[in-house]
Amino acid sequence: MSSKTEENIKSKPTWTRLLFIILYAICFNVAEIVLATIAIVQFVSSLITGEPLPQLQKFGTALSTYLKQLSDFLTYAKNEKPFPIGSWPEERDVDTKKDEDVIITPTKNESSSSSQSILGNGDEAAT
Repeated sequence: MSSKTEENIKSKPTWTRLLFIILYAICFNVAEIVLATIAIVQFVSSLITGEPLPQLQKFGTALSTYLKQLSDFLTYAKNEKPFPIGSWPEERDVDTKKDEDVIITPTKNESSSSSQSILGNGDEAAT
């Protein structure tokens, strides 16, 4: 074994990082369960009232940021320790614009090529 490898194996920060990886992997799994629960509650709320709960939307933004922070730490992308060692991410307001408000129209080229592909044999559609 090289001296660099031996040094890394004996390094206290390396083993401390392993303990944090285990802690944060457990936190990640708990956060996944919370996320799934929020998704189900929001769906039921949408069925009953027609809208999701704003409090859970805000909490969901913080939870998604937390999951990103956990992923960054677990994959060594960042060394900043997330909650419970670091602070909990701030909740943000969410955009409440509905998808139904967006209208997508095909361009001239898209509409003519889709007609040809539907007919399949190159025959022109009767108009």
